[in-house]
Amino acid sequence: MKIAIIGAGITGIAAASILNKAGHQTILFEKSARAGGVWAVGYPGVYLQNTSRQYTLAEFPWPFKPSYHPTAAEILNYLDLAIEGLGLDVRMRTEVTGMDENERGWTLRCRDDSGEREQQFDYVVSAIGQYTEGKHKPAFPGQETFAGEVITERDIGSPDLFRDKRTVVVGFGKSAVDIASMAGAVASRVHHVFRTPRWLIPFSVFGIHYTHLMFCRLTTFFMPCWAHPSRFERFAHRRLGLLVDTFWSFISGLIVLLCKLLGVFKGRAAQRRLDTLIPPHKLTGDLRSAAALTPPDYYRLVADGRIEPCHGEISRFTGATVHLEDGRSLDCDQVVLCVGSEKPRFPFLPGKYRTLLESEDDGVQLYRHVLHPDIPHFACAGYNHGFMHVPAAEIGMIWLCAHLDGDITLPDRDEMLRCIEAIREWKRKHINYEPSRSCAVNTRFQQYLDIMLQELGVSPYRKMPNLLAEIFKQYGAEDYRGVFDEYLSRAKKRKMPLVTLPLDT
Repeated sequence: MKIAIIGAGITGIAAASILNKAGHQTILFEKSARAGGVWAVGYPGVYLQNTSRQYTLAEFPWPFKPSYHPTAAEILNYLDLAIEGLGLDVRMRTEVTGMDENERGWTLRCRDDSGEREQQFDYVVSAIGQYTEGKHKPAFPGQETFAGEVITERDIGSPDLFRDKRTVVVGFGKSAVDIASMAGAVASRVHHVFRTPRWLIPFSVFGIHYTHLMFCRLTTFFMPCWAHPSRFERFAHRRLGLLVDTFWSFISGLIVLLCKLLGVFKGRAAQRRLDTLIPPHKLTGDLRSAAALTPPDYYRLVADGRIEPCHGEISRFTGATVHLEDGRSLDCDQVVLCVGSEKPRFPFLPGKYRTLLESEDDGVQLYRHVLHPDIPHFACAGYNHGFMHVPAAEIGMIWLCAHLDGDITLPDRDEMLRCIEAIREWKRKHINYEPSRSCAVNTRFQQYLDIMLQELGVSPYRKMPNLLAEIFKQYGAEDYRGVFDEYLSRAKKRKMPLVTLPLDT
């Protein structure tokens, strides 16, 4: 097939790599001047929360040695080299402005520097990502008369922006705690304002990197999920709930301990500030796409008084002052709103299909996190976003290849819609709100990958026959590197198409 891929970030590149290997012809359309997606518009000092080991394409390992947590510059360099090394056809500065459905697939309307043009495709894959829309920038009463600046993280060109300034940072996601830390090092005063404190994942626990703890089956076994791939896992979550709750209570207590230890011998004020950061809700509800690692200096800056956490909500602005709902007033020179991205939008799709994908506040829920049964010749890549994002995007595309080749039989429309709704409702019940809640598998990556691999007829247990490694050892992208070849080898021998498993995912 001739397949258009909209978006040339890591997900679009991964999708093209897999689809090309399956024999399809892909063209990637990127409306900006360079590939890289969200990495091309990141704030200074932004780096990957995950490690380079988890963030690598199956068909193109890192050709240079990156940082353990790669910087945006390293990732952009890697993606440029991947495009060249994989021979991908990427059309930069080309925006897909519309799609017209026809009996052969889609006619895409595109605009580039030379003007408007049309091109026919058999299939379209959207890889626009969860965070491509603008940053949410709510307006507050009196804001138009505020004497300072109101910006988002995308307006920050350098940490010097904060030097000797009185700064208010609003929000509690990754960008908020990163920017509060950045400002705390140089600003004259920093207030970190948030409605709800969130659980922050420590980079290490007593010297053990968090990926060794969270990316092994011993931990992912206890992860609550909308579906569990093995009978033993299903039994544990249905019948041994106390054991599961105890495990997460222990992890929560450990995170609190690591936070509080930074206030030892620093007085009651330091302990009070750190206490403000302890969430009142369960940890598992915050294990979502917006889950953030603790910046190396954040808790220390709070304990030292360089960052003053304020559990509250902005009510209005006057002059050079931000007023909170509880009556507190914060004099400041600048306010940085880090309150999340807008939900994904699909302006290129016909109106009736946009309504299907944009009608929910918490984003797009898809069958197998890949496609919607009511939109023909169309799928999404990367809306199975999670802590193992690149392998998930690639395996989602292998599954799509199986569907396109008739190697897997999907259920009827009503069953797929039931599955979509069941997962959406589970997420709303168990995962705290974010505009992209439905577009992700987040920390449930192991359950998702296991189910998708079983459905493709490939073993999900990538470290076997070494049972100890399978249970205790950290998983990485390299564990999934041979999946497509295994799938193709088995597909050639298969006489009947695969059928989907009776599991929602």
